[in-house]
This record gives sequence, structure tokens and C-alpha cells, in this order.
Amino acid sequence: MNHKEYASKAKLGDEVWICDYRFNDIDNQPIRHITPRKVVVLSNDKLPKNRRVYYSDFHFRPVNEKGKVLSQIIAPYDNTGYRAYTGVSLNIFYTEEECKQHYLNQCMENLKQFEQAKISKVKYYDKKIEEINKEILALL
Repeated sequence: MNHKEYASKAKLGDEVWICDYRFNDIDNQPIRHITPRKVVVLSNDKLPKNRRVYYSDFHFRPVNEKGKVLSQIIAPYDNTGYRAYTGVSLNIFYTEEECKQHYLNQCMENLKQFEQAKISKVKYYDKKIEEINKEILALL
């Protein structure tokens, strides 16, 4: 589920699973890459004075293997938001299995995009190599 769906059910202190792996442009860094991880839901009142989380009343903090809440702050939305557009939400799950399955699906989708881009680029370079070879042959 996304932030909008989860916000109506959210309880501060809940432990949930989050993930996200998306590219806007596969030739650049991913817009957001958060591997599946267990987090706790905290109020934005608990944020340090110099931090702000936009478009949400809560944020997430990872939980380590020993159950300790870490200091890292994870905002529910990515940084593509502006004014009335909030950006894209993290994927939020109640179980680890659902989270890992969704992350796997995102990885597979990214892999397809990269394979298509690779084919496209190879075709482009083959075409340019052929053009240059014709220019060379024309001079000989």
C-alpha cells in the first residue's frame, strides 16, 4: 500500500516493512532505492529541529536486528514532489514476505528496462559504426 492508503490506518509506534526501487531515467541514479527493511512509525514531533518531512504527519526510522530504533529518518515520499504534487510514496507492508515480493517485482521491472535500453544502445552504436565504415570505404 502507499502512504495515502496507510495514513488512515497508521498508528504511531507501529512496525511495518517498506521498500522502493525506481528509476525516472535508467541512464541516471535511481530516484529512490530502499531495500526491504523493518521500520517504526514515528510522529514528526520527534524530528530534530533542522529536519522536516513534507506531505506527511509521520516518518519512518529503521529497526536493527536487535530491535533498536536507529536515528536515520526515512520520509514517506520521494523528493520529486512540488507544491500540490506530493511525489511518489514508499511501498508499505505489514509483512516481510509481501515487502520482499514487491521489491523483487520492482527489481525485475528495472531489469527489463535495462535490457531494453542495452538493445537500443547496441543498435545505435552498430548503426554509427556502419556509417563510419561507409565513410572510410568512400575515401579508399
